[in-house]
Amino acid sequence: MPNYRKEWFNWVAKTRKKLSTKKKPCSHKEAMAKASITWPKEKAKLERKAKREAKRVVKEKNVEPSSLSETPPADE
Repeated sequence: MPNYRKEWFNWVAKTRKKLSTKKKPCSHKEAMAKASITWPKEKAKLERKAKREAKRVVKEKNVEPSSLSETPPADE
């Protein structure tokens, strides 16, 4: 499960980078205000990604050992 606090600050950093220009830099506080508008959608994406990853890990653990070696053994 991802650390959403860390992901939130990464999202704020991305938002700040998008909003900043050389003439008018964006403060962290302003970026947090703008990022809070789009954060629910981004958090939903992260949750879906974590869920997919968990399903993939479970599926890999439940794979039969015979299907793991698809190449036939080499003759000597």
